[in-house]
Amino acid sequence: MSLLGYIVKRLAITVVIMIVIAAINFLLFQVLPFVLLGINPEVWYVPAISTSHNLQYITKIREQVISELGFNLPIQDRFLRYMESLFTFHFGYNVGGALSGPVSTTISRFAPYTILLLGGSTVVSFIIGEYLGVFSASRRGRPADKASFVSLLFLYSMPSFWIGMILLLVFAYYIRLAPSSAAAYMSQYTGAAYYLAVLKAMALPFLSLTLISIGGFYLIMRSSALEVMNEDYVLMARAKGLRERNVLYKHVLRNAVIPVMTVFAISLGFVLSGAVITETVFGWPGLGYWTYMAILTQDFPLEQAIFFIISLMVVLANLAADLLYGFLDPRIRR
Repeated sequence: MSLLGYIVKRLAITVVIMIVIAAINFLLFQVLPFVLLGINPEVWYVPAISTSHNLQYITKIREQVISELGFNLPIQDRFLRYMESLFTFHFGYNVGGALSGPVSTTISRFAPYTILLLGGSTVVSFIIGEYLGVFSASRRGRPADKASFVSLLFLYSMPSFWIGMILLLVFAYYIRLAPSSAAAYMSQYTGAAYYLAVLKAMALPFLSLTLISIGGFYLIMRSSALEVMNEDYVLMARAKGLRERNVLYKHVLRNAVIPVMTVFAISLGFVLSGAVITETVFGWPGLGYWTYMAILTQDFPLEQAIFFIISLMVVLANLAADLLYGFLDPRIRR
């Protein structure tokens, strides 16, 4: 199969997968809760009465929800309207009480915080993990290999909330080098000082996510590097008298990194999902935190939109990995 044919095939499969995911999304959020529980959707998706939402506002939101999602239409017509709005990114309005306005505005407002935190920690974890993996594989069985293997496996196995609480206890409460709540700390600043506050508030959640993520990349890279190091071309490179550093990072690393690229691509796909636990622990105002709030406040349109965007990002990340594989290795196209 040619490269163009391989790309067309993967794109067609991706389109089918996204249509199936969109249908599942519709069933999860707009059909099953009402069919199984017998709930009236016109009453269910209304913000709770509080001091910040008067009755007139609640009535307006109810009308918007019914109009946008077509709860007064037959289910087949509602599904067609849902598919059209989903793939044009018109997700409706926030109805949970914690947020107001269009869901698309909410996502565009808080997505940069999540991309900055998770995207940055994923890239840093990938770079550190691949180099540590090759370094550890080159010293298999030695003290350096054993120490790095045990320590990174320990961090990889630990719950994210546990590492987060330890970091908060040490750096926020005892040493007082970092804020205990990122959002509250950042809200005190404006202008250029705000960006410095963002970096300071991001330090602890960034460190927490990086420590947890390095282990996964390291373990896969170490295993892949051990296999590559037994290949004939590596033995030939050493026989030619190349420096060990050049052998490891120009021959072993380049060939061993291919399996890790899949994990890296999928990890990037989950960037917009946010780290729900980590963002909640540190009070980071990303999509992970607001996903948690959407669940608590029953903000159905926001939950549905985030679910779809996460699925879309993961599918596109897998597509990118497949296309990269097909480009790098012609055998995969067959």
